Amino acid sequence: MKVLVLLGSGMAGESLPGLDGRTFLEAADTPAMDRLSAEGVSGGWHSAPASAQSSPGADTTLYELCGSAQGTPRGPLEAVGSGIGLREGEVAFRANFVCLRPGATSVIMFDPAGGGISDEEGEALSAHLRENFLPDPGEEIGFHSLGGYRALLTYRKAGHEISPAALGGFTPPHDIEGQPIGGYLPPSGEARRFVHIVNDSQMILAGFQGTKQSPESAMFPVNSIWLWGGGAVSNPPPISQALGGRRAAFVSNCPAVVGIGRLGGAETFSVSGGPDVGGGSAADCRSEMVAAARRAARSSDFIVVCDEGPAEAVHRGKNSGEIIEAIEAFDREVAGPLIEEAGEGDWRILLLADRITSNRPAPWAMADLNSGELRPPLFTGGFGLASLWRRLRGGGGVSAGVETSPAAGVFVERLCENRTPLTGRALLKRLLAA
Repeated sequence: MKVLVLLGSGMAGESLPGLDGRTFLEAADTPAMDRLSAEGVSGGWHSAPASAQSSPGADTTLYELCGSAQGTPRGPLEAVGSGIGLREGEVAFRANFVCLRPGATSVIMFDPAGGGISDEEGEALSAHLRENFLPDPGEEIGFHSLGGYRALLTYRKAGHEISPAALGGFTPPHDIEGQPIGGYLPPSGEARRFVHIVNDSQMILAGFQGTKQSPESAMFPVNSIWLWGGGAVSNPPPISQALGGRRAAFVSNCPAVVGIGRLGGAETFSVSGGPDVGGGSAADCRSEMVAAARRAARSSDFIVVCDEGPAEAVHRGKNSGEIIEAIEAFDREVAGPLIEEAGEGDWRILLLADRITSNRPAPWAMADLNSGELRPPLFTGGFGLASLWRRLRGGGGVSAGVETSPAAGVFVERLCENRTPLTGRALLKRLLAA
């Protein structure tokens, strides 16, 4: 039996007054995900460790599912996933183009996504920094556009070993939106050079005329980079080791997810078009994702498909319609086609949501796909008896962490209520159980 993991990163969230007390996931029309939840088993899980100091992302989620206690930081992951090779002694930071604004007593992180700049503007900003940044003697500094407000900074200094203390301390900008930035800069003196790089970027970008303030939204233009997730490439154990020897494939529009796959020796498919919602390129991206997953099934038996579109919509702002559309697009154009037809043979499908704004539990659902029919998975031991009972009754199975309330018919955050959430390790064990 092959395994398919479907992750809509950023889908889980909190109830909002503007949505009549519903979450984005509850407000979205998601027939494919609801069907999997209704015809399989479901519940809640911890998509990030309780010790996580900042909001998690798709990389944290997949490390948690595969039982990795500590993963490679976001910067080098995105470098590897984007095909940017890091040499010996070179480190990478994820860099956001951000909008800073003067506050009463300090500078405020006004917009951590740069006011919604285009891919073309992001590339122009990166090129402007490359052309105008003056490195110190022996330094090599690179600025690489990853699309829109997302970029990567690479750094190397001849004869100088960069300590871990110099790499940590920058808080992800989406965690400090609307707050003074002074308390979220690295306290270590060893990180001073990277703080100076941030400061220097502000002077350089002040002379850039490619982005202008929007009179409609009164948004500030991009006026700084912000570094986070810095580190060097590590050598993790093969992913197949955590999967019982199964050959894995990773399909995603998120460079960090592709980076996890490549570092772990998995087959990888980096989907072009970016994770943005709306427009032809986004639809083409999701169609490419489905096609890549089906190609991966020919040579791999554990396939991860991750769409970062919902997470990107959350990071870009508070446009509820955009976030809901990203969730619906994942359901309609990725989850739906793959749930209907993952590929030849028998499949076990795990549907995951994660939270990117907190460490609270998120929903999961699991079902077996046999000849086009979804069924609750039959596991060994007590959990298997619960699955058999659920199948005989047509729903309502009982087991630790498994949904038994009326919410079982829909894929929403309420699946996490009134039961103990599973750990990633426990969820993986059930996913791989015969």
